[in-house]
Amino acid sequence: MRNLVRIALVTALLLLLGATVAGSPASAAVNLRYNTFERPARGSAYTLANWAQDGWSAPWDLGMSNRTWIDGYNFNHSGGQSLRVFYPKGKIGPEDSGAQAPFTLSPGREYYQSYWVRFSSDFSWGTTEFAGKVGLGLAGGASCSGGQVCDGYNGFSSRMIWRSGGKAAIYYYDMDHSDTYGDFLDLKRADGSLIYYPRGSWVNLVQRLKVNTVTNGNANRDGEIDIWFNGAASGSIRNLRFVRNADVVDKAYFSSFAGGGTTAFAPANDSWIWYDDLKVSTVRADICELAAGGCHTRSFEAEAYNAMQGVTTKTTPDTGGGKAVSFDTGDWIAMQNVTIPKAARYLVEYRVATTGAGSKLSLDINEGATPLGDRALPSTGGLGQYQTVSLEVNLPAGTHQLGLYAAAGGFDLNWCKITQIA
Repeated sequence: MRNLVRIALVTALLLLLGATVAGSPASAAVNLRYNTFERPARGSAYTLANWAQDGWSAPWDLGMSNRTWIDGYNFNHSGGQSLRVFYPKGKIGPEDSGAQAPFTLSPGREYYQSYWVRFSSDFSWGTTEFAGKVGLGLAGGASCSGGQVCDGYNGFSSRMIWRSGGKAAIYYYDMDHSDTYGDFLDLKRADGSLIYYPRGSWVNLVQRLKVNTVTNGNANRDGEIDIWFNGAASGSIRNLRFVRNADVVDKAYFSSFAGGGTTAFAPANDSWIWYDDLKVSTVRADICELAAGGCHTRSFEAEAYNAMQGVTTKTTPDTGGGKAVSFDTGDWIAMQNVTIPKAARYLVEYRVATTGAGSKLSLDINEGATPLGDRALPSTGGLGQYQTVSLEVNLPAGTHQLGLYAAAGGFDLNWCKITQIA
């Protein structure tokens, strides 16, 4: 089943399939940008240079180097890591709270964006006033905001916010905004009830923004914004005028900070927000969170293999208990009848414990005929200490045999998981 030819095949197919251990690979569709925060070293700040390494470029930032942290220890939506942003007690604005950066997009009239967000269990919505920015927004041109009058020539912006009690809302600047500091729309469920961000659990936010058309320098009232909360439509704004020039969406505006214009909006205690699985695309089909049933995912207990060579099983001390599979170099297991409903990019997660650095786990389908890529495994501190690591791959639709091969052994595997990225 395995032989030396696999080395050459892996190399060739890595180039073909673009398998990486990163955020947004160069091989992804031009109109799709995403970040799973799996590449950087956990426990480090996620600087603007790190964003750029993962395919997200911005001319400036605030707070990325001193108020962000790659969390590979506590919370993640998928994979083994997420981005944590710090909201210090008593501080407001992106200079002193959270982080902000205008990431460049290829200009487009219509964009979708999606991300997962988790508020700390004691997150403070404010002191005596309550508002703040949450995650990604969409903007174009000069990104009209901050109390500016939007005249159709200085751009536009649209960002998610919280209001009193964690009330979820979309906050936008267009040519007709009636409030000095932009207009907002509270998110609602199908029954009309208001949506509030929960503390301590992950939720998904999707925004669609379509820029209005322009006729002879006049802005037509056909701009649009739509919002989905956990896959359900929760807000829709029509008849918008954003521009009277050629500006379109050209920024994914990461905007995550407290405020509000005064310290009355500041957190009453230190607070944090976690982000994971950021996506931006001109194509709705790239946002699998909007598909029926959401993003396809499937988990496998390692001991549930259908075929193997060389491995042994043992009781695991990992969370959830059960069995783990021990691999030496050359060992393999295979899972049969793994159905992939759509040819797409997938995040493959491994829950592993290692004796030290140097172990390597290889993934393939159909009895090794199609290698998908290797994942070097970090030292976890011993076989009793587990860590989740991941690999991004392109998988074809169909029913396959999934193979896991120890290119370099000395590790235990508790489970693996496949999740559609886009």
